[in-house]
Amino acid sequence: MRKIVEFFSERGTLVQPEAAEYLSRIEDPLAFAVRLAEKLKEAPLMLTLDMVKEFEESSAEEESDAAAVAPSAESAGQKRAVSRILDLLERGGRRTGGDEEGEEPGDEAGADGDDGGGGEDQDGGPTKGGRLFDYHISKAPGWRPLAAEYDAALEIKSDVTGNSTCEGTLKDFSLLFSDRYDSLSKLLRRQRREVMNALPLGRIKNAPSNELQLIGMVSDVRTTVNGHRLIELEDDTGTATTIALKSNPDAISLAETVIMDEVVGITGRLSKNGELVIIENLVRPDVSMHRTPNRAELPLYAAFASDVHIGSNTFLEKEWEGMLRWLNGNVGNGRQRDVVGKIKYLILPGDVVDGIGIYPNQDKELLIPDIYGQYDALAKQLEMVPDHIRIIVQPGNHDAVRPAEPQPAFSRGILELFPSGNISFVGNPCKFSLHGVNVLSYHGQSLIDFATKIQSLTYDKPMPIMKTMLRMRHLAPFYGGRTPLAPEHRDYMVIDEVPDIFVTGHVHLTGVDTYRGVTMINASAWQSQTDYQKMMNFIPDPAKLPVVDLKSGSTTVVDFSRPL
Repeated sequence: MRKIVEFFSERGTLVQPEAAEYLSRIEDPLAFAVRLAEKLKEAPLMLTLDMVKEFEESSAEEESDAAAVAPSAESAGQKRAVSRILDLLERGGRRTGGDEEGEEPGDEAGADGDDGGGGEDQDGGPTKGGRLFDYHISKAPGWRPLAAEYDAALEIKSDVTGNSTCEGTLKDFSLLFSDRYDSLSKLLRRQRREVMNALPLGRIKNAPSNELQLIGMVSDVRTTVNGHRLIELEDDTGTATTIALKSNPDAISLAETVIMDEVVGITGRLSKNGELVIIENLVRPDVSMHRTPNRAELPLYAAFASDVHIGSNTFLEKEWEGMLRWLNGNVGNGRQRDVVGKIKYLILPGDVVDGIGIYPNQDKELLIPDIYGQYDALAKQLEMVPDHIRIIVQPGNHDAVRPAEPQPAFSRGILELFPSGNISFVGNPCKFSLHGVNVLSYHGQSLIDFATKIQSLTYDKPMPIMKTMLRMRHLAPFYGGRTPLAPEHRDYMVIDEVPDIFVTGHVHLTGVDTYRGVTMINASAWQSQTDYQKMMNFIPDPAKLPVVDLKSGSTTVVDFSRPL
C-alpha cells in the first residue's frame, strides 16, 4: 500500500485511504496503478475509490473486447516501466523532478535517446538549445566591487527540504490543519486585543456573556439569498455559525474577503435563539503597526530575478545578457555601477527553467526540449555571475520538483549540473536572513487563487494580494484550488515571523510596495509575452531587476528592457 501511495503522491495526487486499501487487494496493484495514471488525462488532487472502480470496470470491458482478437498480455514496455518505478520507489525517488532527498529526475530527459546535455540530436545536428547563449561574460578589468570585501551571511530559517513527513493520509491532513490553527490562533490572541479572551467554539452556548470573542478556521463561507454573509467556523472543540448582516457595512465588507481554511477572529453577540453569532467585527493576525524592520549594518544589496524560464522560445536572452554584463561591471552609468558594486545576493524565486509537460503543447514553445538541458543551460548562465555574489535558487511550478507546496529544493541529479561555491538551493517557500534582514521568498502560485476567491483582488495587481497574505499571515490557505498543498505535519505556508522583505514572482509583473515595515516585491520575469498571455490579453512587465538596500531598506528597479 505504501508504494501505491508514494507512486501517486509523486504525481501530485493524494490517495483516499479507502482507494489505497482497495488497490492493495488488486492483483499486481502497482501495474494497475501505472495503467490508471496513464489513463487519467490530468492528475487529480485526490484519487477516490469511485475513480478506481470506474477504471477497473472500463479496463475489464476493454480486455473482454480484446480477448477475441489477441491474447491478454502485459507489454514488455509496461513491465519495464513498472520495474523502473519499483526501483525508484525503493530508492525514495520519483519519475519526474526528484524530491528533497535528492533522487534523479525521471525518464523524460532521456526518453528519446537524448543524454540531456543539450549536445546533438540523434541525426548528428545541434539541439534547439545549441544556438543559445553564444557569449561569455567576465568581470570588467580593474573593477573592484565593494560587495567583494564582505563575506556572505545567509541563514536558512524555514525550509521543507529534507524535512518532509507527509504520506497523503487523512492523519497527515488533520495534523496540517491542526498546526495551522494552533499557530494562527496563538498569533491572534497575542496580537489582537479584540480576541485575547476568545472562547472555545464548543462553549459558546454556555458563555457567561452575550458578547463573544471567537477564533476559528473557516469551514464554509457563502452569501445568503438576503445578501448576508454566512461564515462557518470550527476548532478542536466544536463549530459555530456566524453571520455578517448586510445592514452592517463594515462587517459585510470584511466578511466578503474571507476565504475557506483561513483562521480568523470574530467579535459579536448571540442571536436571540442562540443559533447564530452576529458578527460585529472580524480580525486577522496581521502585522503590527508599530513593528520596526531589521536592517543590515553593512552597505550591501540584494537583487531579485524571478521566472527566468530558460528553455522557452520566449526567453529574453538579450536582456538577460545585459543584466549579466551589468553584474560584472561592464555597463552602466556611475549611479548604476555604484549600485551593482554593492550587490551581495541574487535571489531567483522560482520558475528558473520553463520545464517540460507543464501545459498542453508546451514542446512547441521550447528551444531546449529536455529538463536536464534546461538546467544545464541555467547552470552555465549562473557561472557568469561574479563569484562574490551569493546566488539563492528556489523552485516554482515550472521546475522539476513535486507540484504540491511546500516544494523541496532540486534533486541531486540537477544540483550536480551546477558549480559548487556561491549557489545555495532552497525550497518554496523559504524563510532566510541576509545579514540579519529576514526574507520570505515564495514563488507565488497562490496569487491566482487569491484573485479568484476574493472579488476585490486581481492577478495583474500582485501587491494588494501580498498585503492580504500578510494580513492573513498565510501564503496559501485555500485547499483545493490551483495551488496543490502537501499535508505536511507542519504548515510551512504560515507566516509565523513577519519578514523584512517579502518577495514573490509567478505573474510576470514588476511591483514594489511596503506594508507596515515589510518591503514587498513581485520580481518581474525574463520571458516575453507567451501565446497564452496574448490569448488572455495579459501584458507582462519583464526584464526588470528589483534591488533592495539591506542597510536602509530602500528599493530601486533596474530596467534591462532597454540598454543601460
